[in-house]
Amino acid sequence: MAGALLYATASPLGAQVVPPPASEVPIPVKPKTDSGPDTTAIKPDTIKAPIGRFADPALYEIGPQYEWNRDQLFATGALSLNDLLDRIPGVTTFRSGWLATPQTAMHMGDFRRVRIFYDGLEIDDLDRRTGGVLDLSSIPIWSLEHLSIERSASELRIYMRSWRVDNTSPYTRVDVATGNEDTNLYRGFYGKRLDNGGVLQFAGQQFGVSSTRFAGSGDNLSLLSRIGVGRKNWSFDAFVVRNHMTRDIQRGLARPPVLALDGTYTDAYLRASVGKMTGGPWASVTVGSLGFKGTTGPDRNTTTGSAFGDTLERKASETQYNFSAGLTLGALRVQVEDRFRSLLGATYNSPSARADVVTPLGLLSGFAENDGFRGRTDFDVGLRAQPLPFFAVSGSVARITDDIGSVGLTNGTAFRGEAAIKLFGAWFGGGLISADRSSGLAPVAYDTLFLPTSPGRLSAWTGSIRGALPAGFGIDSWVERWSGGGVYIPEYQGRAEINFANKFIRRFPRGDFELRVAGIYEYRSHVDFPLTDGDIRTEVSKTLSALLEIRIMRAVISYQQRNLMAYQYQIVPGFEMPRVLAIYGVRWDFWN
Repeated sequence: MAGALLYATASPLGAQVVPPPASEVPIPVKPKTDSGPDTTAIKPDTIKAPIGRFADPALYEIGPQYEWNRDQLFATGALSLNDLLDRIPGVTTFRSGWLATPQTAMHMGDFRRVRIFYDGLEIDDLDRRTGGVLDLSSIPIWSLEHLSIERSASELRIYMRSWRVDNTSPYTRVDVATGNEDTNLYRGFYGKRLDNGGVLQFAGQQFGVSSTRFAGSGDNLSLLSRIGVGRKNWSFDAFVVRNHMTRDIQRGLARPPVLALDGTYTDAYLRASVGKMTGGPWASVTVGSLGFKGTTGPDRNTTTGSAFGDTLERKASETQYNFSAGLTLGALRVQVEDRFRSLLGATYNSPSARADVVTPLGLLSGFAENDGFRGRTDFDVGLRAQPLPFFAVSGSVARITDDIGSVGLTNGTAFRGEAAIKLFGAWFGGGLISADRSSGLAPVAYDTLFLPTSPGRLSAWTGSIRGALPAGFGIDSWVERWSGGGVYIPEYQGRAEINFANKFIRRFPRGDFELRVAGIYEYRSHVDFPLTDGDIRTEVSKTLSALLEIRIMRAVISYQQRNLMAYQYQIVPGFEMPRVLAIYGVRWDFWN
């Protein structure tokens, strides 16, 4: 810990995206009357109009919503998107080891039900070796300023907004962390708005893992940049995030290895937006390019064939044209969108529309999409109603229609419903989720012999306790029992987190100190993975983890330890998860 603090103290320091307190805003210095104007006078910090126009979906969970701003996102201790998705009921995540291994997730028993939208662009799987299942370790959540998750009955939609700056004072930040399995992580950020509304942003993250055991070795370098200009009623920006990831071959126990990878993901766009952010009409046009280039094989430095798979370089690119517009009139929010894809010589059109009505008594949300890329039409309606201060209901109903009949999809319905009462500040709820599952995909990133999911009706009873408790404590826990799950889904699954947060305002009236502590318990019963010669099964997994965050002014000291009891378990058959994982470091930011 002392070493991490010393490294961070000697490094260039940085700041949060929130504006500095008024007491820290530089005050202009009067020029001396006897020597003319003082050219060293410091300009006061100002806030410029934001870049981009968009509307995040209205969420309809009971209690705290599944959304995080930039500070909250880092405070969760999540280092990958899978770490966040572990918090969501109905989601089952998979990984074969630590940070450098493939990471995937399924919702309601289907890998296709997890969709990711990054600044309006939908992130599609371009690496054909993963069988259409997106490797979530390629998603750079470190680059975000906001993330929200809409848990509809039919699918899980993850909406991400990239980091932006609004202040003319330069923003700088450095993160340093280290931990078990020779894990080292570094981040750096710089952003500034110009007096004319221009924006300059540069950022990067690098981590490396050199595991001497079975956690998987590799490294990852992500770079981000944005230039543009934002005025009161319009903005234009160019953005690119490039993610170069490598992993060494990961050998399991009596199972084929996870192949090595040397791959680069490049997502870029040009965006023009008009309108106001808080009300009235707005519109945005985005032209995006998504690309992947990679080599897979037993040794990522080898260019010849192998018994474990080809090592030929493969490339894929996709162009997206996204047109969106919206209007806010009092309680009503309306948004329409049309997404054009050009991929592998074919074009696809996917129009969609959304309407939200938000009132003090609840929320009603409707969504419709004709997805030409997947060949399906979705209709879903979500509701949250709170007729009494201590009682609330929430639910979603969806209808899926197969438009082309050639992707293994069947017409079906899905729903989820929940009722909860509020006791001692937290919501105690119970409910039911159910969906038709069609022939789906298989997580072949871990083993090419795994078979796809099969059709059937999935159902689960759920229970949850979520919300604030007295004296600064909080709870976020859920449990579910699946029936008809079959493969890739456990019969029992749950997660429980007890946390405590306090700024000790009486002792530190300026808010210069904050303490956050969390304890997390995760449980998953056995899971069956199908093969042609019979299913193989993972045993029960249960882990206890802890997180400590101490903020002193603008520096945050973070320490987390996963699997405190060194429980031996597997998430993917044949790949032992690390016994104990500890990672600690400093996040430090400031305003020049």
